[in-house]
Amino acid sequence: MKKVLVVVAVVIFLSFSLFAQSSVSGKGKIKGLVFDDSGKPLAGVTIRLFSLRAQAYFQPNPKTDSEGKWKAIFLRGGSWNIDFEKAGYETKKISYRVDETPGSKQPEIEVKLTKIEGIALTDSIVSELEKGNLLFSAKKFQEAMLVYEDILKKNPDVFIIFKNIGNCYFALEKYDRAVEFYQKLFEKQPKSAEIMTLIGNSYVNAKNMEKAMEWFGKIPFEEIKDADTLYNIGANLTNNNKNDQALKYFKRAVEVDADFAEGYYQLGMTHTALNQIPEALEALKKFMELAPDSPNLGTAKAIVDAFSKVK
Repeated sequence: MKKVLVVVAVVIFLSFSLFAQSSVSGKGKIKGLVFDDSGKPLAGVTIRLFSLRAQAYFQPNPKTDSEGKWKAIFLRGGSWNIDFEKAGYETKKISYRVDETPGSKQPEIEVKLTKIEGIALTDSIVSELEKGNLLFSAKKFQEAMLVYEDILKKNPDVFIIFKNIGNCYFALEKYDRAVEFYQKLFEKQPKSAEIMTLIGNSYVNAKNMEKAMEWFGKIPFEEIKDADTLYNIGANLTNNNKNDQALKYFKRAVEVDADFAEGYYQLGMTHTALNQIPEALEALKKFMELAPDSPNLGTAKAIVDAFSKVK
């Protein structure tokens, strides 16, 4: 997703594609189990894996079997965002770090999905939903939207489709329309951190940071698990000279994504503004290691050199 931010008087353009830009292949492998609220294995859950380092999705998407089990192999090492999706259940989002070290044994991932009350999904609806999702994955956003709209027209109680339609408008960069549909879903699920994040990110891309912060402010800090969202909030606080408040968001952003180069850069710049020299050096050195070709490398190097002389 494309995000445009202004940070410490420097305009930084970050383009996050929804689809593959570079290889996500590697030697890593992970597996897991998905359960429902009662602890029973949940079959047919789609697992969407997004490599933060490659800015690309892993394909094809694994699905849980009748025992709720799934696995993914040949994954690139580094930080990944993993979404667990099943029609009629709330989407579960986690962050996970894949280790490619030979012989490494990573813990099995166990998640529980909560059923959305008041929604009855027939096999026909699920089939149409999968059709729309395939079109969306193929970047055929207008065609996917038509499928989602048809589902909603025939089944007005299936309000989870508002999110799918909102995602189509977001991908088409029609952020006002995306917000419209995300808010319809928010009326049904007013405590959902995911929906508040979607609305906030839409306002970020529409360059309305005031409204974005209004929505981000509704989300409990511990429930924000998306590195981009954490970065966006920190950036806005920095732009308003609230570096002490911004610091925790940048720190959390690089905890969520240990390969987030710009996150380390902004963390280092914030430590610099607060005259926290050891912490600034650590963050900026990590940034230089991760992004040796960044246009911000010169600034980072100059600060590191200057701080190193006064140590």
